[in-house]
Amino acid sequence: MNRIKETLARLARAARGGSRETSSSSLRLDRVGRSSSSLGDNREKVLVRPDGRGPVILYDGTQNGEDGIDIVFVHDLFGSRVGSWSKGGVCFPRELLGLDIPEARIITWGWSSVLGSNSTFSDQAENLLADISRVRSNTTRPIIFVCHGLGGLVVKEALVSAAMSRIYGAHIELGNVYPRTIGCIFLGTPHVRSGKRSLGECIAAAALLAPSSPSPQLLQTLKDSDKAFETQHGTFCLVSRDIKVVCMREKLPSTVAASADMVRDADGMELGKGTMQMMVPRDSAAYDSYNVTRDEMIANHLDLARFKSRDDPGYLQIVTHISKTSLGPTPAEVEAREPRNQEILNALYYDTMTERESRIDPAYGQTCEWIFSPKASPFTQFLRNNDPILWISGNAGSGKSTLLKHVWHSERMREELEQGWAKDGELLMACFFMFEGGNRIQKSYEGFLRSVMYQILSVRRDLIRIAFPSFFDCSWPPPVLFTSITNLNQGFYALFAHMSETLRLFIFIDGIDEYRIMERKDHYEPAALDITYDKDTGDEAWGRSKWATDSHAEISKLISSMANKDTAKFVVTSRELPTFERAFTEFPRIRLQDHNERSIAQYVAGRLEDEAPGLPDTKNLCMEVAQKSKGDILWARLAIDMVVDGSLRTLRATLDSLPTQLGGSEGLYMRMLENLRPEYQREASRIFHLILRTQQPPSLITLAFAEEGYLDPSSNVLRASYDNMHPYDMTAIQLVSDNMQRRLRTSCAGLLVAEAGPKSNSDSGQRVVFVHQTTKEWVGRKDIWPRLPGNIPTNDVELDFSLLSGCVRHIKAFDVMKPPVLAWPNWRFRPDAWLLIANALRYAERIDNNSGDLPKYCELLDDLDDTCQKAWVTALKNHKPLHEDPDWYEVRLPSFCKKHWASYEPMEAGKPPKRKDFLALAVQASLVRYTAVKLNRLDKETRKKKAQELLLHVVSPRAEGFSACVSLSGDYLDFHHDMPDSQLLDILFDAGADPREDERVWVKALKTGRHYFMRGSVTMTHLMETWASRRLMQNRERWVASIKSMLLHGADPQTEVQVTTGSGESQSTETVAAVDLIRGTLEGEPEYAIELVEMETLMGRRGSVGIAR
Repeated sequence: MNRIKETLARLARAARGGSRETSSSSLRLDRVGRSSSSLGDNREKVLVRPDGRGPVILYDGTQNGEDGIDIVFVHDLFGSRVGSWSKGGVCFPRELLGLDIPEARIITWGWSSVLGSNSTFSDQAENLLADISRVRSNTTRPIIFVCHGLGGLVVKEALVSAAMSRIYGAHIELGNVYPRTIGCIFLGTPHVRSGKRSLGECIAAAALLAPSSPSPQLLQTLKDSDKAFETQHGTFCLVSRDIKVVCMREKLPSTVAASADMVRDADGMELGKGTMQMMVPRDSAAYDSYNVTRDEMIANHLDLARFKSRDDPGYLQIVTHISKTSLGPTPAEVEAREPRNQEILNALYYDTMTERESRIDPAYGQTCEWIFSPKASPFTQFLRNNDPILWISGNAGSGKSTLLKHVWHSERMREELEQGWAKDGELLMACFFMFEGGNRIQKSYEGFLRSVMYQILSVRRDLIRIAFPSFFDCSWPPPVLFTSITNLNQGFYALFAHMSETLRLFIFIDGIDEYRIMERKDHYEPAALDITYDKDTGDEAWGRSKWATDSHAEISKLISSMANKDTAKFVVTSRELPTFERAFTEFPRIRLQDHNERSIAQYVAGRLEDEAPGLPDTKNLCMEVAQKSKGDILWARLAIDMVVDGSLRTLRATLDSLPTQLGGSEGLYMRMLENLRPEYQREASRIFHLILRTQQPPSLITLAFAEEGYLDPSSNVLRASYDNMHPYDMTAIQLVSDNMQRRLRTSCAGLLVAEAGPKSNSDSGQRVVFVHQTTKEWVGRKDIWPRLPGNIPTNDVELDFSLLSGCVRHIKAFDVMKPPVLAWPNWRFRPDAWLLIANALRYAERIDNNSGDLPKYCELLDDLDDTCQKAWVTALKNHKPLHEDPDWYEVRLPSFCKKHWASYEPMEAGKPPKRKDFLALAVQASLVRYTAVKLNRLDKETRKKKAQELLLHVVSPRAEGFSACVSLSGDYLDFHHDMPDSQLLDILFDAGADPREDERVWVKALKTGRHYFMRGSVTMTHLMETWASRRLMQNRERWVASIKSMLLHGADPQTEVQVTTGSGESQSTETVAAVDLIRGTLEGEPEYAIELVEMETLMGRRGSVGIAR
């Protein structure tokens, strides 16, 4: 946020007075260069500074304000507008380029070398935007920047600033440079760090190549500004995805003109005067991205930017890149984008996107119409004015979601917007209902972004390429996770940056108090996650935790940063918590409980008329309920449920005795459970605790099986084993479902409900969820259950056993409802069937890490394996090809039947991991004890062979794609992106595995480290954006442990490894020794300095702790 504020402040200065260095006394009107029409053409004049700063038009071949293209040249540090681009008296932009690109206007821009307040080239960027905006005041033609050396940093800073001005609606005239920029050609510009050298050090080294010697103070400032330049580059990557970028590096060394004690080369040696060096390292002069093209020129740093003739190979390279960048899509290419549009929409969509909204009851009668009355609320005024946020607050259960759903579907609201705030633009609306009781994606930033983007882009498909341009030039599925937070953020802000002149975005967000920082949950210690109850009244009485409070602060900041009076408005609802009180104090607000009394009275009257007709004095009774509810509609509904289900004779007495609050140790929820019989209280406790232990809301069938427990108490036999002898049919499954539904109503007092899950129309697909978020929060309290006489303490390990059993038994019965295996478009398990398998393995991992019944645990997992293999083979044998295919029965069917089911995981992107048996999947799931038991059951030779086979899965996860379950559940974690538990290595080596037996295992293990340590790698990005850095750090620790363990067991440190860098045309491969690859991977990582020293000792090299940066 500080970066944003600084940028907007600088833009304000530029907008008020142009460049701060520009004054009336130092400017002259001039035109330098040549025109395609005549040298005397005076169609426009440009401000030119006599001191060499500012813009100069060298050539103009454009015919009117919109034709052609503007090419802007920005020189290196201490360069000049003409001299930096000249060689042998030839200024190639002026003398040559117009001959090859005649329809261009060629501008060169000069700048000084003083760093800005944020230690980047911010002041120069401010000047560049102001100058180019003035030059382009009457045109919208596209722009290509050609930047030499550190001039590229000026352009990057300018484009970042211009993009922010577009996003946040400040000084659009300066921001208009950004959406017109179609290309950037960087000539010897350092972008990223190189090995042990920080980005600041790379930039300082590049500064030594300037025509004039930089001062020691400037070099030190550049070095010390490393973090600022890193931030600049990261932001530039975010805003430049639809800009074609070319990164050109020199292949010849340059001579250092001056000595610089504080700048060193890649080996740590000081750079003295006359030193011949490649000052911009290869891996610093370019970066990896879909829109980036790498290239090399046989020239030194200065000659990257100057050429004497049109035959110069370097000049031809520059012309080729400019020509390619300026080409737009053909009509055929536009038409060909439509399939990709649909693929992107499909990737944004997830099955629970509208689940929460569908659960919300519609408004009762006209009870929500008051919000449109100007006398009752500020809502209609908000729809017409420029206030960016409206906060609808209310106590828990006050009907916030119902009101928002009513408004969201109101035609009146849309009409008011189109006649008011959005009258000068195109209105686009989106709505997101947060759901803490749902799966991970329903309460996360990822879920919000995917839902909003899907709603917007489904209506305006032409905006898909603006939001996600880089995904139109790659294969699909893409090799990176499309739904990463970084990518979604870039897409969301790209819409604002490019379309802020025309779009008006109106967004509803319900229940922001249910938002959670899922990406960083594992940053918090258990104590920070535990809910504390230190207040008895108000919304804080439901408990609070540091994690939840931090989540509320984050969503408040996100909304405040996205809301803009000109282009975006937000309506948000939440409980009345201190964090939101502080965040939204300056914005209009509706306190819902202040408006609910009349609505509740209407609701109660309708219920009593339907369920207790003829009841005397109904009007006064309704008013009493409304007053006692204190605006809490949920309390009123549950209270009426209780009194209507009881005796009408004691109705008023019952009502008078009810607590006036929902939660707390003496609230309505507690009364509802206290009213249950002891046996129902026991069932309620078990069912509630099972729900709280689940990975995500369980299906009705899974819960029913889990609730029964995993063992038959009379025989001590697994219940799953009984199912093998007495399989379920449809009638039996329906009976299980009906019984569970009944128990939710009776044993659980109606506080749990079964609702249809995504893409499900059967009872087996119904998910069990809490009737309200406050219900989940309340039953999680540890202090309430001991107060119930029927309560029996629960055991977490037993609960996990029961959930594992429930999943296994559900898989056994799965084919009764629908086939668990799909044949089209390729053979794979159905995603919802695989999700059951994955959940079973997650519960197994919990059991594996704790003491439990090891024989029964292994028996359950063996049963899971047998059940899935049987389902796989049965599906194959039942398959009938649509067309006559003799090869199916004679060749492919027998071949498929021999393969193992674990290799047919449903994938959203990429190919499924190859697994020969269930043990491979068990290893990836870190089932240490199960793996040890299974290996010990084998004879010595077979055990050794199997251990050798499993070694690859332990040291090198197959991160080739992403499971289809990601979109199904939102909180699914692939098993093939994480390093398994390091304890498995000891088990495999004890069983006879040897890293020397197959060199490929060692090589793949070495390459795996690049996934977790190299910036920009697919796996590292995926891990950083799913479960945050703790998960990444765990993978790093396990990888280091695996490499060290393999070295201890004889792995060859001199093994040659081929390493590939870059992508596409810029891809290159080099061969390095294992010892150098390990060192290169861990250098600059202080946490692993000691481990690197130990490994270098093992590899025969003398280590030094000083290697860490």
